[in-house]
Amino acid sequence: MDRSCLKKVTFVFLILLNIIQYGCQSKADINREVWNQLGFVKPNGESLDPKFWSEKKSVLYFGFSHCPDMCPLALTNFGRASLILGEKGKEFQFVFITLDPERDSPSTLEKYVQNFPSKNLTALSPNVESLEALTKMFGIVKEKVGDGNSYRIDHSNFIYVLDEKLNTIKTFPGGVSANALATELRKLSVP
Repeated sequence: MDRSCLKKVTFVFLILLNIIQYGCQSKADINREVWNQLGFVKPNGESLDPKFWSEKKSVLYFGFSHCPDMCPLALTNFGRASLILGEKGKEFQFVFITLDPERDSPSTLEKYVQNFPSKNLTALSPNVESLEALTKMFGIVKEKVGDGNSYRIDHSNFIYVLDEKLNTIKTFPGGVSANALATELRKLSVP
């Protein structure tokens, strides 16, 4: 088995391990104290106020702006789901958190999210320590592949729904359709 094939097999194994591990965690597994210490920068360059997370349910996706396929698909479906939900969509904040703060500056993310069909999408860039804490918290597997500016980030592909108290209340595969996502989010909305 050549080195490239071995790396791919190892990465797939890590993703499967992530699925098993995350599926066994409780719904109250996020340490609020640690979460409130995380540093996020909004596209306008301002630091995110931790109160942001307690205002609405959050629908999170972790990815990077140079992603050729799964990230744009997830964010397109975020936007479509938000539109399908109509007024119920206001109960959720759709959040894209970059796994590549090296290339994804706040201004890059600001331009990037304008490509998707919703105005209810916030892009955040965590600092290095916060990104490390987030990957541990959510069991995200990520690997930088390639050199120079043309590298990619191979990563696990999930959407997480958090309530206003930071409890993980639902997890979806990253490729979930907009209709399926909207249907499930409607079930989580206030009656």
